[in-house]
Amino acid sequence: MNYILCDPINIEKYYPFTFTRPFAEMRVFGGTIKDQWEKLLGSKVSYLTRSYLSKLYPVKWKVGKNIIIFSDSPIDLDLAETYELDVTQEDIDSKRIWIQEEKLLKKGYDFQKSLSDFLDMSNFLNHVKSNIDCSSNPFLNDDDGPILIEDGVTIMEGAMIRGPVHICKGSVIKMGAKIYGPTIVGPYCKISGEVSNSIFLGYSNKAHDGFLGHSIIGEWCNIGAGTSNSNLKNNYETVKIWDYSETKFKDSKQQFLGLYMGDHTKCAINTSFNTGTTVGVNCNIFGAGFPRNYIPSFSWGGYSGYKEYDIEKALQTAKIVMKRRGLNMSSEYQKMLQEVFSMTASFRK
Repeated sequence: MNYILCDPINIEKYYPFTFTRPFAEMRVFGGTIKDQWEKLLGSKVSYLTRSYLSKLYPVKWKVGKNIIIFSDSPIDLDLAETYELDVTQEDIDSKRIWIQEEKLLKKGYDFQKSLSDFLDMSNFLNHVKSNIDCSSNPFLNDDDGPILIEDGVTIMEGAMIRGPVHICKGSVIKMGAKIYGPTIVGPYCKISGEVSNSIFLGYSNKAHDGFLGHSIIGEWCNIGAGTSNSNLKNNYETVKIWDYSETKFKDSKQQFLGLYMGDHTKCAINTSFNTGTTVGVNCNIFGAGFPRNYIPSFSWGGYSGYKEYDIEKALQTAKIVMKRRGLNMSSEYQKMLQEVFSMTASFRK
């Protein structure tokens, strides 16, 4: 059987993170959504995503029966929204399969998830146990949930971790860091200061003091020293958050909500983010005062105002950052970022 994870029809709900990845690449406790499906099915799966992402995340059709799973449905075959498609070799050779791809992406499924649901990881903790012996170290506590530490992780002196926490391969937890679960630190991150109820998708740094709570940070981000975010309003009301599909702020129905930061975004030292701030892809934020609660992708500036981040300069910085981790930006990845730059132009006006 060939399984394919299809992007949801309401992909805008998960921007800015799904500007640069399929929905199935979002990270939950224990791995990405794709990882969880592969564990459940016991086989590899591929992605059916938007055309500008398809070179980086190709779909793999096979002759015969293909099972399409809408990736925002529950990770459970009995509950998931699925669709069967019989494919012939002629469909593949003649590329008629593209017509079916378009239909499936428009068909979609709406499980009424939101980005804030990723900060509630209780559904993914039921069958997970710590893979370390917390009783041997007074700075690790799994009383409230498991602590998973993958290979190649460095935990420096004095770090304090209270589960549920998942730290992925190659990440570094620096001296004196305080991490409260539920929190996920994706691969090859550097974390310090205080972190609570947050997700780092990978390759990002919060390497200095400062508070981050109820937040999602994309890949290749850098959070300046002393930067903090608010995750609770002074009047304790629910938090309004930018809605990309309706292009306006909407009530999240959440009392605690922090910062959403898209891939390749950087902020300067001592940046202070208001409750429920959304920052797009490839932004550079600096200067005194609180930045806006919504900052469009490819913006350059801060409290005093923003201008469009020159695409060539943005790409050059991204290449340097990736090169420092031993990765070269592929032409497909560069084209993807250029497409995101174009498709977000209207938000910068």
